Amino acid sequence: MAEDLLRIEHLSVDYHVGAGTFRALTDVSLSMPAGRVVGIVGETGCGKSTLGHAIPRLLPQPPAQVRSGKVFFQGTDLLKLPKWRMPSVRGTGIGMIFQEPINSLNPAFRVGDQIAEAVQIRRLREHGRQPARKADVQGFDYSKREMPKAADVVTGPFVPPNLTETLKQRPPPISKDLQKEVLDFLHLVRINDPERIISLFPHELSGGMRQRIMIAMALSGKPSLLIADEPTSALDVTIQAQVLTLMKELMDEVSTSILFISHDLGVIAEMADDVGVMYAGHMVEFGPVAEIFESPRHPYTKSLIRSIPNKYKEDGVLPSLSGSVPNLSRLPNGCTFHPRCPMVRDVCRKDPEPPLTDLPPGPAGLVHRSACYFPEEVASLP
Repeated sequence: MAEDLLRIEHLSVDYHVGAGTFRALTDVSLSMPAGRVVGIVGETGCGKSTLGHAIPRLLPQPPAQVRSGKVFFQGTDLLKLPKWRMPSVRGTGIGMIFQEPINSLNPAFRVGDQIAEAVQIRRLREHGRQPARKADVQGFDYSKREMPKAADVVTGPFVPPNLTETLKQRPPPISKDLQKEVLDFLHLVRINDPERIISLFPHELSGGMRQRIMIAMALSGKPSLLIADEPTSALDVTIQAQVLTLMKELMDEVSTSILFISHDLGVIAEMADDVGVMYAGHMVEFGPVAEIFESPRHPYTKSLIRSIPNKYKEDGVLPSLSGSVPNLSRLPNGCTFHPRCPMVRDVCRKDPEPPLTDLPPGPAGLVHRSACYFPEEVASLP
């Protein structure tokens, strides 16, 4: 069997803040072969985004701290790499699409310049070079563009703008071959009239267009793994459908794998091959998306699926999941889901958290895991 593209083993992450220690992730494990889409689903506060940011080591430290675990990407444990090695993994190995594109794009630069920077960084790495300083990219040092302090703006003397100095702050024109590659990536994400789009600033684009720009930037590094952290939650339903269709089409065109994070079960059912269900920082179920939706083996997964509005067409009260995700600084004893579980038993309250355990193979013979003491009883519930 080929080695997994991504393999996470017993990953635990804490947040240390003034109110105490929050167990954001506890003993999370999953494997992801190349060429597949793995969905991560759960309520807000279950640890989905923490998992996505922990893989390329984008968590803020402090307050975040990796308590234990391993993250293998293409056979290398990323948690053991020195910090100076991580930029060579991000972008060209692992790309990331964030939830709100307007916060990810630099408002001071045209989108063409920003995509060109990503392309140039990838070109340098393909030739065995690392852009040690941002001045290596287009000869332009973005780090020198510091915002003035508020006191200087209010009380400082008026200084007439110097046109020469202002022009020095602008990136140099993109070379023809670089511009051609930028346009190719914009064509790839189905953007019409890319020659005009590259001259625009982020605020001049719609939310759907900005998200396409972010996808183009992520793909410009030609990553093996693309982590999408709720990339459609800020978009309306029509644009959301277009972006999801685009991402599915691009998988085959650019040969990348996707870790897709969402709280929307409908989106996960549409996108994913496998799905991991998270609750209170724990992975409570993992398996093929069809088997998870047809025969869930954890009561939390069962409750989520029953709460989908289009699941029940008849009139009456829509099934819902009572309660809320527990405070991660004061998790309940035993199974963390037992205060909300409709089939809770004494063993769920008293015994330790059940581990994620392999279940007997289903009809397709694929791996299905559940962290419940009574998975077969869950499957038999209506």
